[in-house]
Amino acid sequence: MLASAGAAATAVAAGAFKYNRANYFFDSGLRFARYTTGYGYAQEQAALYREDIRDLTNLTVAKQDSYHGVAVLFFVLNFQLIMAGRLGVHGPSPPGWLLSIYWVNISSALMFLCVATWLTLHASARATAGSVHMLTRSVRIPIPSPKQLDKARKTGNSFEKQRVSDVFRVPFVVPAPKDAAEEAPADDAKKGAAAAPPSKTKPRRMPKWFQDETKELQGGTGAPVGRGSNPEHFELYRGLAQEWAGHDCYARIGLIYWMSSWLTSVSLYSQCHCFTELRAIWPAWTVTPIFCMAHFCVLQCEITEESHSRLLATIPLEKIVPWTPMIVVVGMTIDYSTLTPNDGWIAVIYLLSWSCYIIHFLWACRQYELAMPHPQVDQPESTGHAWYPAEWWLPRAFSSAFYIVAPPKQLEPGQNCILQEMKASKDGKGAVASPKKAREVGPMLFPWRLFRGAMITYISVWALIMFGRVFEQVNGERQLLKQEGRVMRWPSHMQPWMTPWTRNGTRTEYAHSGGSDRRLHELAGAHYHGEQKVAALAERLAASLGNLAEVLDTNEEVQLPAPMRAPVSWPSDFKPAMLASKAKDMMLALTQERHGVMIQVTGDAAEVLSKFALEGPELGELMAASWSDSGLLVTTKYGAVAECTGLPVNGVWPCKQVAERLPTGGSSLKAAVVARTPSGLLRAAVTFTEDEGVVLLEADIAGRNWTPSGEVQLSQLNAIDEHHFSFSADGDELIISSKNGAALKWRVGETQPEMVASPKGADHVWHCACAMRGGRLAHLASTAGSARSELLLARRA
Repeated sequence: MLASAGAAATAVAAGAFKYNRANYFFDSGLRFARYTTGYGYAQEQAALYREDIRDLTNLTVAKQDSYHGVAVLFFVLNFQLIMAGRLGVHGPSPPGWLLSIYWVNISSALMFLCVATWLTLHASARATAGSVHMLTRSVRIPIPSPKQLDKARKTGNSFEKQRVSDVFRVPFVVPAPKDAAEEAPADDAKKGAAAAPPSKTKPRRMPKWFQDETKELQGGTGAPVGRGSNPEHFELYRGLAQEWAGHDCYARIGLIYWMSSWLTSVSLYSQCHCFTELRAIWPAWTVTPIFCMAHFCVLQCEITEESHSRLLATIPLEKIVPWTPMIVVVGMTIDYSTLTPNDGWIAVIYLLSWSCYIIHFLWACRQYELAMPHPQVDQPESTGHAWYPAEWWLPRAFSSAFYIVAPPKQLEPGQNCILQEMKASKDGKGAVASPKKAREVGPMLFPWRLFRGAMITYISVWALIMFGRVFEQVNGERQLLKQEGRVMRWPSHMQPWMTPWTRNGTRTEYAHSGGSDRRLHELAGAHYHGEQKVAALAERLAASLGNLAEVLDTNEEVQLPAPMRAPVSWPSDFKPAMLASKAKDMMLALTQERHGVMIQVTGDAAEVLSKFALEGPELGELMAASWSDSGLLVTTKYGAVAECTGLPVNGVWPCKQVAERLPTGGSSLKAAVVARTPSGLLRAAVTFTEDEGVVLLEADIAGRNWTPSGEVQLSQLNAIDEHHFSFSADGDELIISSKNGAALKWRVGETQPEMVASPKGADHVWHCACAMRGGRLAHLASTAGSARSELLLARRA
């Protein structure tokens, strides 16, 4: 009996030993397979994390590359408007009130473009550097070491180290260990599900080799991580991305602000081209709303949320500012129209321009508000939309425009992190992992400080331009700078600003530019004595002075009536240098020192009736004079123009400066004369010392804004050392005389000059000549070697 029992016990023990030993070796194989499989999954997930880093970085880099390409392309377009297509080169300069709006916008557009370009370079480079840093240091593929692999495998004799109870456990007699209770879903509490009551059953004891496995390979219970944990690479990358998120954001805002300024500039440029060069009103009215609508759509697309500041939010400036070019086109239509000029229309133009200045100034302040960064709250994530954490201080108004996607702060339901679970298993607790967190760097405001400098500059420029416009309107347009050199030459850099109808004070006047079509018209009334104004003045002047230069340079003798000496007794120490006449029997002789005599001409005789002195502001030596019913106009060698009204009283003829100084052509005047036409306007003919040409200028009644009417290059005229200009009493005939006695007359409006005096011998030095009514020509000359001047009269052919 005992033997049978012993044999049975031995058989049971042997069977249990074999069964448990087979289980041990089976579990050992699973142990190593589980270990290598877990590392395999971790490696695949680590590779996925590295792709996350690359994807997040490529989002930034691709955007910056796109911004940079657009910026470089529009750098060219911006410079085309500033340099190659600059206003005033191909036509006249537009009015100053429009140029103020245009130049602030086009220069500000360039400023925003430069800022955006440099921010894109920094954002792209910094994102790439951050990606490389994480890929080479933090986010690495987990590879088990040989020591870890040795610990994962088991040898056959290790079964001998197990507990006796585990080696001889009789199956089904000693129950197998229970499986661990499954974790309740994390969302059960949110769904209101009741938590299962804790089990009162005592957990069965696990085999020793299973406990050794969790202790040696994992060091903990092996419990999964909680949902509050986040993969380390997300936390680390979010801390790095904060450094370039501001660059990314303000690069995009810079492009938006650049587009706003550039669209305003290009619409104004198109208006200037249509009005000043093409003289086409309807194209200006059609092209302007196209650019305005494009500007409106851009702003509505980019500015989708309210900014943190509410100072100017009550005014929908982003809906108003795109339409300011429409206000400008109304002002340009009035400015370039044939409306009868008056102060009322000028006030309307200035009112329209000031409305644009104020709108743009407020828009600049509004742009500052929109671009201000501020703390926010975490927004819910939405597919296809931007998302960034609350600690990133970015402007809210453009949140949907810069498309920043930051790493998430927690995993989505159903996702897990094997790397975090492996780390949680090793910490001995296994509840929640403690991954590396994003470093606390505070809000990165350096890009905003740079952009804020650009915005303050933008606002300051608008304030300065408004101050300048006040100065211009009080002191006169463009009166702060000298109007010399090429600023006043035709056809480039045409003239200082004036409206087309304020120059001569009449309707249908000359066009703004020398190259545009000029209109002929008939102006009736006693004010013009029925004279026909010639619209193609510059073209005809060029043709006329071309023939004039040929005549001055010819050596051919032209048979004309010889001048006859008219005896006259000059006062002592009186050295006349110029003549002026307004009637057939009266003339004036003047010295360069502003002394003069009035001469009565009777037949071929002349008599000094009185002498006088010009009194007034010190204007320098006299160069020429013209005499009309309105008074005497004298021109000095420095370009000053003075008018002496009426007649001398008690030997004194009071004078006052009545016009701006004549332009000096960048050097000095060689010859010049100014006359007043019957309509009251001023007309001048000038040549310059270092230039081979004659320029005809005109100014309004008050002598403001000398405007070139034409210019011609005359190399022959430059070869003459001295020559003199004089106008007839009505300013419609220009007499050009040289020191050899030759003189030509050109009637304004005719195409051919007329020789009125042929060259004389070398026995006389001829100083000047002037036309008298009745077809006579008076000369002032002196014999060679004598300082005494003679008066000579001749009939013109």
